Amino acid sequence: MLKKAVLGWPQIAGLGISLVIAGQFSGWNFGLADNGWANMLLATLLMAILSCGLALCISELSTAMPHAGGVFAYAQSAFGPFVGYLVGSACTLALTIGTGAAASFVASYMESVFGFGGWPVKLALFALIIGVHIRGVGEALGFTLLAGAIAAATLLVFGAAMLPHLEVANLTGTSGRFGEALSLHGIFACVPFAIWMFICIEQVSSAAEEAVDPGRSMSRGIIAAVATLLLTAITVLVCAPGAAGVQVVGSAADPLYAAMTHSGGHDESSWLAQLVGIGAICGLLATFFSVVYSASRQLFALSRDGYLPTVLARTNRRGSPYVALLALAAIGLPLTLVSPEKLLLCVVLLLCTCHLFLFAAYIRMRRTHAHLARPFRLPGGPVIAGLGMVLTLMVIAACFQLEVEMLSALAVLAVLLVINYLVRASRGAKPIASENPDHV
Repeated sequence: MLKKAVLGWPQIAGLGISLVIAGQFSGWNFGLADNGWANMLLATLLMAILSCGLALCISELSTAMPHAGGVFAYAQSAFGPFVGYLVGSACTLALTIGTGAAASFVASYMESVFGFGGWPVKLALFALIIGVHIRGVGEALGFTLLAGAIAAATLLVFGAAMLPHLEVANLTGTSGRFGEALSLHGIFACVPFAIWMFICIEQVSSAAEEAVDPGRSMSRGIIAAVATLLLTAITVLVCAPGAAGVQVVGSAADPLYAAMTHSGGHDESSWLAQLVGIGAICGLLATFFSVVYSASRQLFALSRDGYLPTVLARTNRRGSPYVALLALAAIGLPLTLVSPEKLLLCVVLLLCTCHLFLFAAYIRMRRTHAHLARPFRLPGGPVIAGLGMVLTLMVIAACFQLEVEMLSALAVLAVLLVINYLVRASRGAKPIASENPDHV
């Protein structure tokens, strides 16, 4: 059984920031080199609108239905156990894949800043982070909150350091005109990487069951997290390519460190460059901690509700789902062999598919679950959710630039998940929440 009333709104905000902030240190820049800064800027603004709408919808749902399963619980309540299971499984799979990407990005920054990386770092990361989570949620989120705060401060320091070196020509290209660089194709190609700067914010809803007064702490924490992330995303997007150029930043595995060391004002021995590199590592570690937290809670909730083997719902005397955590390590570590860019697109495709159902669930639950108390109620919520669905469909379509092999692998996993559900249903398994849609 999970501990209750252990997370206040500052910890919720820290979790939200930490879940996302690694995407502002690595990954987002893959859309720059081939498509240009102007297209990336427009794509980022569109994804900021999408993510803000999603976060506000989540704020309302998480205060009405505090549940460790988060999006899985909302989809299940709106559309039944089968859809809930598929959405929860897709989220869990995306977060598990995300642990592999996070470990690879940390190893890249470690190589640049300290001169060592690779498998020893990846193994140590999984051992440390899984171990701390098994120790307990308070310890895990304490580390997460500290690392997330350091990372956010580092991004602002980075922006201040890069401003004197910012050149408009680096952003607008050879034409010198912003409008001439824009194209619908370029914006479309950039959106899967632009949303990486905000991806996973919805997973903070997994903390609702362990929050102090979810009606207040969830909405306050999520809104504080989104405001912080908007500020840091714009800082990174303008200052990194503006100082070092689109090509340098767009092709780097460690874009912020590369921007500092190629901008002309700082070399690799500069204390400020080292500080930004260390801050980047803190940000990536914060996201690693947060993704492991959310993925383990998704696995715990799916198992507790009868969709996965019950062993995954076991908790230790500290209330940590230790079996789910060990399963994450066993799956996530081998994924570090795959290119981070491919993992990124897989995560975005899976999570945006979940977002689509989440927006639809929000609209439906406004009507079918009107009896639920909503301490936070989003004005114009159904309209905002409808706009979010349109933008989400655009991201999903853009993700099909993935290679056939990765898309095929995801398709095989989807088939296996459906078979798992059908087998369990044929054996007479009755998920807890399917009997009571308001189960928390």
